[in-house]
Amino acid sequence: MLSSLTELFLKINWIEFLGTLAGILGVWFSIKEKLITWPTFIVSYSAYIYVSLSAGLFAHMSLNILFIFISIYGWRLWLKNKTNHSDTAQQTVVHKASKKTWILNVLFWLIGSLLIGKYLSKNPNAFMPYLDGFACAASISAQWMLSRKCIGTWLCWLIADSVFLFLYAYQGYVLTVILFASFMILAVSGWKQWHDLLKSSQDNV
Repeated sequence: MLSSLTELFLKINWIEFLGTLAGILGVWFSIKEKLITWPTFIVSYSAYIYVSLSAGLFAHMSLNILFIFISIYGWRLWLKNKTNHSDTAQQTVVHKASKKTWILNVLFWLIGSLLIGKYLSKNPNAFMPYLDGFACAASISAQWMLSRKCIGTWLCWLIADSVFLFLYAYQGYVLTVILFASFMILAVSGWKQWHDLLKSSQDNV
């Protein structure tokens, strides 16, 4: 039993573990609208630059680099709108996306997946490049919506995370599968909590 646990311990990819832990904490903090969301995400994205590169998911690797910069933007935006004597950024109100925003998002997903997929397919080490590209395009929408506190972020995350879960599960990245499964559960929780906040703010108008 002890030897089995030791063997399991030695097989753990600790960079993947760090990225997984920071990612789950980051989503949890974002649901609670905590400023610590963004530095936690930066740690997760930094770790997953390495993990996605190892998996041949080059679009996801590039996405993690991009997300570091979007996280800095989100951090500054939430910090700017932070209420006095609180680490919760609540002045940027949770809101719904317009129909025009959704149409633009879907077009972005389709065009992004085609362009990214076509580019990555030139690399023989790329794994399912068009799916990788689609998940990345949906993730960019989700991250942008999160920085703007748009409730649609959670639907975008569910779509993107389900694709990433498949891509990593197919290659046997167990910790990353756990990460994206946790992301999906937290996305449902996030949607419910933000929906309640949105309903409460509308009732107070």
